[in-house]
Amino acid sequence: THLAATLGGLDPAEVDGLAIMAKETPLVRDAIANLRKRGIPVVSLVADQPNSDRDHFVGIDNVAAGRTAGTLLGRFTGGQRGKVVVVITNKQSRDMIERRHGFDQVVGAHFPHLEPLPSIEGQEDPQHTEKVTLRALQANPDAIGIYSVGASVQGIARAIAAARLPKRPILIDHELTENSATLLRSGVVDAVITQNTGHLARSALRVLRAKCDKTPVIESQENIRIEIVIRENLPSMK
Repeated sequence: THLAATLGGLDPAEVDGLAIMAKETPLVRDAIANLRKRGIPVVSLVADQPNSDRDHFVGIDNVAAGRTAGTLLGRFTGGQRGKVVVVITNKQSRDMIERRHGFDQVVGAHFPHLEPLPSIEGQEDPQHTEKVTLRALQANPDAIGIYSVGASVQGIARAIAAARLPKRPILIDHELTENSATLLRSGVVDAVITQNTGHLARSALRVLRAKCDKTPVIESQENIRIEIVIRENLPSMK
């Protein structure tokens, strides 16, 4: 509600364009529609708003990212049978929904030895993420994998340590940060599926400029690639 009110108060005389990353809700869709009616171009960033009037989406193919996560987890577990804890930020974000969909597609088709559990929500809170993940691991001590779709990886790491499982579960995460890089180095995280944030920012600016100038968007230039980072190819975070 607060975000929708903020968007509704934007003045076309002061704002040339808007890049937005938000949950896909009726309030946000209505706010985007009102912005477009007032001549303000809107780009959805990272998480798409495909049912809105947004002009363009800048981000990776999140279904493909989820399929990538499923493939990595399936191969890393080496055919071992077991459950997979799936931790998401919330159930309203389009990127969470699409990644989970892609993950389930691949696991169901190619890795039947894995049993993905229903998604649990971290709610963008590391302490809450730790709490719900620990509860899931205690209820499923045979879990051999964790898919961090977008939740706090720090909270998940603390839950793994507190659970004291017989064997550390394979952990696949999204978005390379200082926290996930540290956990990659220590061996808690096995792989991170990420996207170049600099490319995201530059692409959003180019698209908004094109919309303001009423010139074509060069689709090939704005294709954001899915990148896989493991400990052995971890780039410097400086």
